[in-house]
Amino acid sequence: MTDVTQEQRFFHLTGKRSGTSLGSIDGLALRPALFAGFHDLSRLRYDYPVVLVERAGDGPFVQTLSGRIDAVLEEIAPAGIAGERMRRTLLRLEREVRVLLGEGASGQLWTLWREAADRLVALGGAAIEEDLGRARAALGADGEVVDCDSALPALLVAHAWRAAQEQRALGLRRTIDTLIVKLSDLVRADHLRSELGRGADTLRSGVGASHAALFDFDVMAKLLAKPSGQSALSAQRRARITGVLAVLRGQRFVGGAAAYGYEFAEIDAAVAAFRERLAAMAEVVKAIGIAELEVAGHYTESMHDDYLRGYDERSLGAAELALFPGYLVCLGAGHGGGSARAGLVEALSQGVPLKILVETDDILDESTFSEGSFSLGTQLARSAMGLGDVFVLQATSSSLYQVRERVLAAMLYPGPALLSVFTGAGDGRTGLPPYLVAAAAMQARAFPAFSYDPAAGVDWAQRFTLEENPQSAVTWPVHGFSYADGELQRATERLPFTFVDFVICDPRHAAHFARVPHEHWNGGLVSVGDLLAGSDGAGEAVPCVYAVDADRRLHKLIVDEKLVRAARRCADTWHRLQELEGLKRTPEPIAVAATVAPAPPLPLSLPSLPAVAGSDSEPASDDPYIETARCTSCNECTLANNRMFAYDQNKQAYIKDSSAGTYRQLVEAAESCQVAIIHPGKPRDPNESGLDELLKRAAAFA
Repeated sequence: MTDVTQEQRFFHLTGKRSGTSLGSIDGLALRPALFAGFHDLSRLRYDYPVVLVERAGDGPFVQTLSGRIDAVLEEIAPAGIAGERMRRTLLRLEREVRVLLGEGASGQLWTLWREAADRLVALGGAAIEEDLGRARAALGADGEVVDCDSALPALLVAHAWRAAQEQRALGLRRTIDTLIVKLSDLVRADHLRSELGRGADTLRSGVGASHAALFDFDVMAKLLAKPSGQSALSAQRRARITGVLAVLRGQRFVGGAAAYGYEFAEIDAAVAAFRERLAAMAEVVKAIGIAELEVAGHYTESMHDDYLRGYDERSLGAAELALFPGYLVCLGAGHGGGSARAGLVEALSQGVPLKILVETDDILDESTFSEGSFSLGTQLARSAMGLGDVFVLQATSSSLYQVRERVLAAMLYPGPALLSVFTGAGDGRTGLPPYLVAAAAMQARAFPAFSYDPAAGVDWAQRFTLEENPQSAVTWPVHGFSYADGELQRATERLPFTFVDFVICDPRHAAHFARVPHEHWNGGLVSVGDLLAGSDGAGEAVPCVYAVDADRRLHKLIVDEKLVRAARRCADTWHRLQELEGLKRTPEPIAVAATVAPAPPLPLSLPSLPAVAGSDSEPASDDPYIETARCTSCNECTLANNRMFAYDQNKQAYIKDSSAGTYRQLVEAAESCQVAIIHPGKPRDPNESGLDELLKRAAAFA
C-alpha cells in the first residue's frame, strides 16, 4: 500500500489528514456533481415560480408560471413558423420574470408582467410590444407570484387553506341563508293572516312609496279586517322559530363583518379559540336541525323538545364539526425543539380541526452525525401518523407544487392535519438556491415526501404513499452524468444521489470530506454509492464522491466513516418508510372484511333526529365486542378512547367499558380498525345523535 493510499485510508477511518496529498474543501463552494447543469435557474423552465390564483373557483388554486405561459401560447400562437416570434417573445418574458424575482421583486402576476414587458419593449420595440399586448389579454386570472424561497410554504399552504375554507363556508352559508328565507316566509305568511298583518301600516309597507298615493290603506284595512283563517303558528312555535332565526342570523362562523378569525400564530391560541366557540357551534347545529324540521313541518314538540334540550357542545361529533372552518397555524423555522414537538403532537390528538404547517430549515445539525441518532426532521410527521386520525403530509418546498392536490386535501380533511415542510432556505450558508437544497434533501432521502390520509381507506395500504419521491422503489435515485476526463475525452457515468451528496451542500460539514488531487485518483477509490450498496468488493476500499466548483471543474472527495454511517442510518429510515408503502404490494396476513365501505360524505346539516324517542332499546345480547385474538396492537382504538378500549396482558384490545364513550366512537373505531375486528353491536343510548346513519355504518361490522 503506497503512502498516498495509506493517507486516503487514514482520512476515511479517522476524518484526519496525516500527510500532504489530500486537500481541504473549505472555501471552494463545492456542490454535488449532479448540480453541474443548474448554475442559473433563471434560464431553466421548471415548477417555480408559481402563481397563487385568485378566485380559483373550480379551477386550480396554484399554477406554474411556465404553465400559464404555455396556455397563452396554445391559445394565441399559430403553429409552425408563423407563431415562432410570439413563442420566443413569451419565453423571454418568462425568463425576465424569473430574473426580477431573483433581484428581490415580488407582487401580482399582472404587475410583474408589466415590469418584465417594459424591459423587453425597451430592447425590442414595437413588435415586442404588440406581441405582449396580445398575450396579456389572454393571460387569465391574476395572482401572487411566489418563487421557491423561505416564504413559499406559508404562502402556498395559507392560500390552499383559504380556498378550502371558502368551499366549506359556501356550503354552510348557503344552507343557513336558505333556511333563514324559508323560516322568514313561514313567519311572514302567518303574520299576514293575522289582524295586525292586515292593518293599514302593514298594507302600506307592502305596496311601497311609489304607488302609495293610489290607495286608501285605512279603507283597505277595514275591508280585509277579518282574518282568512286561524293562525298556523302557535305562540310556542313562533317563539321557537324566532329564536332559531336569531341564532342563524347572529352566527359568526361564516360570512359577515364580525365573522370569527381562523388563522393563528400559536397552537395554544387556536385551541383556546376552538374551545371557546364550541357552545356557539352547538347552538348553530341545533338551530339548523330545528329549522329543517320546521320547514318540512316535521317538528313534534312532544318528541323533539326533550332531545334538543340536552343538545350542547358534548353532542357535537366529527360530522357536525366538519361543517365549520378549520384553524390554521403556520409555525416558521425555529419553532422549538423536542418539547415543542411533543406539545404539537398532543394538540393534534385533542380532536381540534387544526391545520398546522411546521417549517424546518436545518436538517443537518450535529445530532445527524451522532451514533444511534438520525435527527433529520422526519420524526414529527411519523409521530403524527401514529395518532391514526391525523392527515399528515411531509414535503420539501421544491415539491410543494407536485403535491398541491395533497395540500388541498389536507385543508379539506375534516379532522386535524399536519404539514411538515423543509424549506431549503437555511440562513443562506449554502450559497445555493433554496429550490436546489430542498430538491437535494428529497433526492437524498434526507427529507422524503410522504402522505398519510385517514380518509383514503381502512388500512395503511390505502392511506400511506411515497409516490411523490423520485425513483421511490430504490434506495438512492440514479442519474446520468457526463464530464470531460483528463484527456478531454467525454465520459458518462450513472451516479446515485446519496445522503453524502446532500451533505456537500452544507459548508459546516466540510471536515467530513478531503479533496483528492487528480494525479492521486486510483483504483482504491470507490463510489460511495457502491459502498453503501455493499458492492465495493474490497474491505480496503475508500469511498469517494464527485463534486463541482463554481467554474464547473470536477473534484473527487474522500468521505470519512462518520458520514458514511450517517448515510446508512438515512437509508435505514428510508427503508422503513418503503416497508410501510410496501403494504400496497404485500397481502396482509389477515384480510380486511370486504363489506367495509368508505365513509359516506359529510352532511351539510344536522344528522337525522330520532323519529320516536326511546324506541331503539336493544337486549344485552347486542353488546359490542372485539375479536381480541386477532388484534394487531395498532393503538388506534385505545388512542381514540382509552376508557372504552384497553389492552390485555398480551397487548391485544378488548372493550373495557362500553358505557365510557358514545356509540359513534364505537362505529368510528370499527371503521378505522385495520383488520375489522371491532363489532359495535347496538346503541346503549337511544337518544344519541345520528343513530340512523350510525346503524347503517355499523351494519358492515355485524
